[in-house]
Amino acid sequence: MKDIITWKDQTYEMEWFDDIDFSKLSPIEQVYGFLFDEEDNLCVVRPTEERGWRLPGGGPEPEDDDWKATVIREADEEADIELDIDSLTPTGYLKITPISDNCEKGVHYALRAIGKIIKVNEQTEDIAEGLINDREFISHNKFLEYCPWGKIGKCQINKAVKDKFK
Repeated sequence: MKDIITWKDQTYEMEWFDDIDFSKLSPIEQVYGFLFDEEDNLCVVRPTEERGWRLPGGGPEPEDDDWKATVIREADEEADIELDIDSLTPTGYLKITPISDNCEKGVHYALRAIGKIIKVNEQTEDIAEGLINDREFISHNKFLEYCPWGKIGKCQINKAVKDKFK
């Protein structure tokens, strides 16, 4: 599945892959998690109303040993949730290719994983943002209402739900 998106006045081709072998991908710029609580609700966060809702996640940091460490760290920083480490599994990835000349990055990858939330903590300030994110737990059926990511978003949530409910 491919789509063209414009973000911050830069245009990209985004291609979704159901492939779960992340070892061949470089550079990895983002790792986001479809993280489900015990009632099978999905966690979404929103730093500001203008920036909108998204999955917990972000860019790998030097202290992150692997993509799982990135998801665990970001889930804690952005949503104040703890994850079952053994439940974290890859669900697919996006290949992001710049189209417009003003793009800051070359071809890069955004990983997607699924995981189980084992504890929800009181929210604290996200150290990367300097604010407390809004946090909600929603039915996966409402994902595209919160995160209007079009065809690519539909592919991602469908794959996450398929993998989650195996």
